[in-house]
Amino acid sequence: MLDKNLIQKKFEKSISTYNSNAIVQKHMAIKLINLIKGKNFKNILEIGSYTGILTKLAIEKFNFEKYFAIDIINSNEYIKNLSDKIIFKQTDIEKYCTQEKFDLIISNASLQWCSDFFGTIEKLKNFLNKDGILAITIFGRENLKEIKDVFNIGLLYPTIEEIKNKFGNNIHIEEEIKTLDFKTEKNILEHLKYTGVNAISNKTLSITEIKNKLKLLNEIHNNNLTYHPIYIILKSI
Repeated sequence: MLDKNLIQKKFEKSISTYNSNAIVQKHMAIKLINLIKGKNFKNILEIGSYTGILTKLAIEKFNFEKYFAIDIINSNEYIKNLSDKIIFKQTDIEKYCTQEKFDLIISNASLQWCSDFFGTIEKLKNFLNKDGILAITIFGRENLKEIKDVFNIGLLYPTIEEIKNKFGNNIHIEEEIKTLDFKTEKNILEHLKYTGVNAISNKTLSITEIKNKLKLLNEIHNNNLTYHPIYIILKSI
């Protein structure tokens, strides 16, 4: 079970450094928006709006009447000036309930933090109007594999096969592998900290343990960090 309090705490700390370090997440947001067919959506729901990277792209491309944005972090100040049609609520998507129906539900690099990913997707499908679209990005099993190898920590990401088996043919799915190269092992840890990705574990290591593991990041993985974006577009019927 994920520690939602830890997740909230880590992302609160990284909110001011996120935009300048979230290289892959920005790429994912741009590609996701470009994958969405259509421009007119009466009601839009964004999950994990955070600093507004996806929010800004969405309101620039789509025509809408209401834009609902939710995040476990109180990040309203980052998106409130993007549009006067935005309605922000601080909440956990796994606790979120609404009578609203949406024509488009979007989320970028957020739903992998759900304790029950597939249960959350089923919930979101029920929020869609007929012919509504669910368009999200998450990460796959190869994501941050270097960290899992050296530190033995990481999220349990769904596989492409699991996603396809769950949703059948009524889904468009793509995946990518993005590799970031860092000058030093320390730069890797800074990158994880500044993007909030270190919310996986609150385990404390000794200075000696940290030095040994950083050395392995260099020796085994050449200071590389792998990201495994997955793009999912699901249309309601």
